[in-house]
Amino acid sequence: MFKAVPKTAIALGLVLAMTGCASNIPLLERFSGKPEQPTEVVVPENAKGVGMKEVQNEAWWLLLGDPTLTQVVLQAVNNNTDVRLANERLNEAGAALGIAKSQKWPSVFGQFTSGRNRPSQAGNVPVFGGQNVYESSQLGVGATWELDLWGRIGALEDAARAGFMQQGYNVRGVRLSVAATAASLYTQVRVLGLQVKVLEQTLESRDAAYKLAKQRYDVGLSNELQLRQTEAELLAVRAQLPDTREQLARAQNALAVIVGGNTPALPGLAVENLELTRLFILPEDTPSELLLRRPDLAAAEQQLLAGEANLEAARKAFFPSIGLSAFGGRESADLSDLFTGPARIWSFQTQITQPIFQAGRLFDERDAAVARRNQAVLQYEASIRTAFQEVYDAIVAQREARERLQARQEQVQTLTQVVRLAQLRVDNGVANQLELLDAQRNLLNAQLSWASAWQTQQGATLAMVRALGGGFNAEQVALKE
Repeated sequence: MFKAVPKTAIALGLVLAMTGCASNIPLLERFSGKPEQPTEVVVPENAKGVGMKEVQNEAWWLLLGDPTLTQVVLQAVNNNTDVRLANERLNEAGAALGIAKSQKWPSVFGQFTSGRNRPSQAGNVPVFGGQNVYESSQLGVGATWELDLWGRIGALEDAARAGFMQQGYNVRGVRLSVAATAASLYTQVRVLGLQVKVLEQTLESRDAAYKLAKQRYDVGLSNELQLRQTEAELLAVRAQLPDTREQLARAQNALAVIVGGNTPALPGLAVENLELTRLFILPEDTPSELLLRRPDLAAAEQQLLAGEANLEAARKAFFPSIGLSAFGGRESADLSDLFTGPARIWSFQTQITQPIFQAGRLFDERDAAVARRNQAVLQYEASIRTAFQEVYDAIVAQREARERLQARQEQVQTLTQVVRLAQLRVDNGVANQLELLDAQRNLLNAQLSWASAWQTQQGATLAMVRALGGGFNAEQVALKE
């Protein structure tokens, strides 16, 4: 009779399990990750193409050849709170994986109990000798073990392992994001510092021009219109300078936050140093390399694997669970007799548990697991599409940023000559001061736009680095003309 019970339970469990594996929610197919169009990039003149095959380690910033930038980025990835928080989440995921692994092994425990018990004298069990208080002490070692015949525990371990891997890729992604953000803020601070410097120098020249115009007006050599226009140019620069200083202060504060402390002294920029970058990042073999390199895509894939493993565990919950338990030790009424021969005790039990009625809980848990797995598929697909879009956008941004910066540079050179010629015309009495002021205003705007274009060019390079997952090896890619 005892042997027929397990067979009946197992047969019933298999029937229920087969009916519980299928869900009304259809499973979505995994996204293939192939781009809709091939990637063809022409390297511009006076630029060095750097392909993904030359990318090996994380320190992509070394390729830019700026020691101060390297110091800023290293300080950021070592001290940033987001990086440290991601590391702690990785530690938590590692502990969760260890817990999942431990479920495959027996749980062994030691136990000591001591107590007193008084049965009812009016009950069905007679009390012998008038004794109605009993004392007992028990000391032993026990073990419990759930047999993973159907693979449910193994599936939960796979889910925990995928979660651990996902957090590992998340750490890489956070480090990449923090490094790129620090580099971007580093460039922004330097550009804004240059713009403040240009505005301050322009303010000095405008102030000197206004004083000269005031003197000429006082002695009757110019009219009030020329004086007021010179004053308006002075006030325009004076009003523009506080805004730029505020932007600089905000950028400096943001950089201090991202690096987790005081930033090192940043080298100043000069107008003549706003040159075209010699780097042009190329996405070689985009589909396969991108899926392997980008931390966010690797993390999304691990999230999908975790969802599939959790779905497998939810399906296996319909099968019977088989547990073994054993206990051995000693028990006696008197503590002094605990280690005598007759005090020995032991027990061994086999338990088969088959869910029969759960008010639909197991079915809902299975459907929820299917839905979460489908969500992971869609998130993986969305991440891949976004990654390809970022790559294509970054290719265009690099090319257009170079052309924009070249045009701004040529504009500044031309307007510099215009200012020089306007000054000669004023000195020779051919033109008035308004013509010179107009040329100086155009030159100032062009210089500020040139600095912004240089920042945009640097940002386009960083955007391509982030789009490809980072990791440039500066030793393998030498910057040579």
